Parts: sequence; structure tokens; C-alpha cells
Amino acid sequence: MDERRPIFHTRPTAGAALGAILAAILGSLAPDWVLLAVCAVLIPVTVFLFRRRNACFLLPLAMFAVLVRIVLLPTELPKDGSAAVFLSNLRGNLLQNADALFADEAAAARGILLGDSSAVTAVEHAQYAKSGLLHLFAVSGLHVTILVGMFGKPVRTEHKALSIGVLSLILLFLCAVTGFSASVLRAAFTLIALRIYTLSERKTDMPSVFCFAMAATLLVEPFAYQTVGFRLSFAAMGGMVLFSRSFRKAFPQIVRNSLIAHALSGATAATVGMLPLMAYYFGTLAWVSIPLSILLIPTMPILLLFGFLAVLLYGVAPHVAAVLSYPAYGAIKLIAIVAENLDVPYLNLPKPHPAVIVLYYAALLFCSRLFLPNRKHPPWIGLGLLTGSILLWFLIQ
Repeated sequence: MDERRPIFHTRPTAGAALGAILAAILGSLAPDWVLLAVCAVLIPVTVFLFRRRNACFLLPLAMFAVLVRIVLLPTELPKDGSAAVFLSNLRGNLLQNADALFADEAAAARGILLGDSSAVTAVEHAQYAKSGLLHLFAVSGLHVTILVGMFGKPVRTEHKALSIGVLSLILLFLCAVTGFSASVLRAAFTLIALRIYTLSERKTDMPSVFCFAMAATLLVEPFAYQTVGFRLSFAAMGGMVLFSRSFRKAFPQIVRNSLIAHALSGATAATVGMLPLMAYYFGTLAWVSIPLSILLIPTMPILLLFGFLAVLLYGVAPHVAAVLSYPAYGAIKLIAIVAENLDVPYLNLPKPHPAVIVLYYAALLFCSRLFLPNRKHPPWIGLGLLTGSILLWFLIQ
């Protein structure tokens, strides 16, 4: 099998992501009869492009799928449906278990384990935000990867279809108990795409994985694009896809493949991807978040493994769950102490104009390896656009 050729290619998957975004925007603005008319037009367009072997056929196909999802299925699960009631009760029971097990740190446990920050007080929110640890309350790729690695390893199988099926069931459960947030859906579809690449023994194309995850997320939750979580989540992933490898090459050869180099390069790339959005929505940047998050990474497997097992088992074996919760409680307490006592001023950033944000992300694309046909020369166009976007950022208020 040719390991050099990826399964998915950037061009068609990028078309699918673009089509999903366009359909979601259209679906939020137009009535159903307009959406059905657009679907009727998209069918022959898709067939025509597919018969011509045009890679862009995924764009109208993704638009058609998302529009059908908006028209035929409710944007939210019905409150009285059996599946909705089951999922709601399951999540509610797990939140109650976290309250019973973690006492004074229940609010942090609910946020880190289950993505529920409703119990976090304004003072605690300010402390975690100032220390740059507020992102731990948004269950995302780090949480999902650790949990899948721990719970999925014992049930791994050489049967490819069964392996993907088991992974999908684990991810579906994690999505359900964390409220189907955009960040969890993104992480879930990313892991599924990566597993397909691994089982097929083909070269992984991360831009395609990014586009696939975005299109699939919008197919499940079409209006997620309107949320801050969706935008920040995919901005962070986009930054890592574009620059994580390049940043890692800046490390000396002896440590380039170390865990520290991977963590630092990934965290820095994610921050570069989120920077204008963080300034637009929050106006601040906790510069200490990158080194601090990396220092606390060793506590996360302990916290997630024992914490998740504890809240799952509390209803059937409360004493066992109480014992399992001790290591997780210790890890949460450590994070809380750091957040409470770390008094580092964060950077105040001016709110960028939307046009500046678009220019910034265009500059990132032209600075990345995707737009560098000759990698021996610096990306002068991208660097020029990036410089211009930063200057306009501070000049246009």
C-alpha cells in the first residue's frame, strides 16, 4: 500500500468544510422552502461534478447534507424524547456524583471532567482566567485524547471496522456526558479521522483531518459556528495544523522529538491561531498559560482517569468511587491552588476589527507550508500580510 498518498486530500475536504459553513449560514438566515429549493439545485450540480471526477463535488454535497439536516431534524434534541431524557438524566447524575465526591472542589471537578462551568463563582472564574487555566473547563482535544487512550486501549482490536466502531462508541459516550460541545465534537471527529489513517497505513494529511472535523461537526450541530467555543476550538486546531511542525523544528535536534518540544510547539501554535479571537471576545491574553499548562499536563491523566471512573461508579459502588476520587481530588486541588495564588498580570489587547481578523488568518495561511512552493525562501507575502494585519490591529479601533 502506498504510504505516501493520503486517503483524503486537502482540496476536496476543504470544499466539504466550506460547503458545510455556507449551508449553516444559509440555514440560519433563510426559511425552509428556500433551503429545499437550494437542495434541489445542489443535487444535479453534485452529480455533474462527480461524473466529471471533479474533486470539488464534495462542496455541494456537504451543503446538501447540512441543509437536509437543518430542514428535517430539529436543531436541538426534543426535551421529551426518550433519548434526550436519557442523556439529560445521565449527565445530571454524573454532575451530582461530582458534587458528592469532590466537596469544596466540586465546581472545578464539574468543569474539568464534564465541561460544566455553571457552578464556578465569579471569583474562581477570574482566578482561573488570570492564570490562563480557564481553558481546562472546556473539555477538548487534550481531555478526549487522554480518556480515549486510557479507556480505548483495553478494547483495541486488529479488525479495522470493529476498531473504528469501538472508538466511535467511546467518543459518542464522551460527547453525551459533556453536552455535545463543539470542542468535544471537533476532537472526536479528529480522532476518528486519525484512526482511519492509522488503520489504512497511509500518510496523514492534517489539513484534510481539520476540514473533515469541521464539516462533520457542522453536520451534527449546524449552528455551532455561531458559538465562541466552535471558533476558538477550530482556530486553535488550525494553528497547530499550520505551525506546530514548523515551531518544533526551531528546537535543537537533540530535543526536537521530546514531549516538551511537542507540547511547547503545539501550545504556541494554538495560541497563534486563537490570538485575534481571544482579543476580540475577551480583550486579554494570559501569557503564562503556555508554560503553566505544560507544567500541569502530567496531572491531567491522573485527574481524568480516576475522576472519570469515580463519577461513573459512584451510583453503584460509592465506597470504591470515593477511594478512586482521592488522586483526582489531589490533582484538582493542586490546579486550584496554582490558580488562586498565581498573581501574574495578563496582557490587555485591543479589540481587532473583523476585517483585521480576516487579514490575520489570510496571512497565517500564506506563512504556512501549504502556501510555500519553495520552502527554502521565507514566506515574504505572508509575513507582509501578517505585519500589515498587526499594524492595522492597533491602528483601527
